[in-house]
Amino acid sequence: MMLMLCMIGMASCSSDDGPSIDTTPFDLKIALSLPEGYKDVTFSDISVKLTDVNTQKESAFTGQVDEHAIVTLNNIPGGYYKIELTGKMNYKNDDLLNKSVDVVAYSDGMLLNKEFSTAAMNIKVTSQPEPDPVDVAYNGFVLAEIFCAGSANQTGNYYYADKYFVIYNNTDHVLYADSLVIAESEFMTTMKENYSPDIMDTDMAVGAMYMIPGTGHDVPVQPGGKLLIVDNAVNHTIANPNSWDFTGADFEWYDESTNPQITDVNNPNVPNLVKIYSNSVTVWSPHTQGFKSYALARMHASKKEFLSDYMYDYSYHIVGLTGEADMTGSSYRLPNSWILDAVNMSTKAGFQWIVTSPALDRGFTYNSDFNFDDSRFGKSVRRKVTSMVGERAILQDTNNSTDDFEPRVKADPFHVWKK
Repeated sequence: MMLMLCMIGMASCSSDDGPSIDTTPFDLKIALSLPEGYKDVTFSDISVKLTDVNTQKESAFTGQVDEHAIVTLNNIPGGYYKIELTGKMNYKNDDLLNKSVDVVAYSDGMLLNKEFSTAAMNIKVTSQPEPDPVDVAYNGFVLAEIFCAGSANQTGNYYYADKYFVIYNNTDHVLYADSLVIAESEFMTTMKENYSPDIMDTDMAVGAMYMIPGTGHDVPVQPGGKLLIVDNAVNHTIANPNSWDFTGADFEWYDESTNPQITDVNNPNVPNLVKIYSNSVTVWSPHTQGFKSYALARMHASKKEFLSDYMYDYSYHIVGLTGEADMTGSSYRLPNSWILDAVNMSTKAGFQWIVTSPALDRGFTYNSDFNFDDSRFGKSVRRKVTSMVGERAILQDTNNSTDDFEPRVKADPFHVWKK
């Protein structure tokens, strides 16, 4: 009887131990999948941290990425590991200038040993490269306020013609806004799809782009100064007393509509932006519910070159209540290296993802609490103030719109920033 109890006890102990792990040392290969759109890629400053899932022991290594995008670590004991790789990715941009960005790759809890010796990981870009020499003169421009909802008149009818953007010089010196572009995203932050190819690490898919004209020094903006960019530069208070007089705006965007029933208004006394592209065949109007995101960039190519060389064809698969389908689309890609500022917008309740690289913006702001929120009219998003230098406000810009913006503020195109 005692022998039988002992044997039962031994069997019980054995089952508690679980399957053993082969800890024989092996050569670990980390196979990296590179983001699309980069040329002549090399890596430097590669560091790898292995964390044993069972013991939480961490081991740090340095390594090299070979011509096959593989990092090899020798004599690693078999086990369950989390892997974190960091480093710099060096490449040539579209202008064949040498650039470098920070990258990271993660892998959670995988069994690695002599039999399973390769870990496949996706590289993600976590920083922006240093600006091109010609772009340094543009550093400091930010999107300070975005009003895309439209307003409501005294009887509650909706009015969409008074949308605007405010561009702000967040520096202590004069900047020139010639060739600055305002762009709206092709994709919506309220509807996540697996678009292929995924270009987000290198480019922003855009559905509208309008450029400030000028030859380099035609549009000076003083320190703490701003530009008011409007849809229609008219006195909107005539049609809607709750709106504003935009006849003194700095610029307006104007579209030649292909539909005679839907035409734009052109104020000859206010200069027009140069239309680079719009996916609308009538007139472009920023998404009233705030489903899209916006970027401020500097053009590095002529309009003709851009429309020829920066087309983006994509595909995705949708699944609906009544079936599923393969879909395709076409827009244009705005290189991240051209972008000076990016702001993801959404609804507070409907947000699904950001549609820019997180290196440009890690968060989102909103003018609507939920889809079809009628209280959005007359509401904008406005950048916060971090400090004052005399009468000049320093606006917050941490590349996180959740932190940097006040959502759902009362729109005011003539707002003066104060602490």
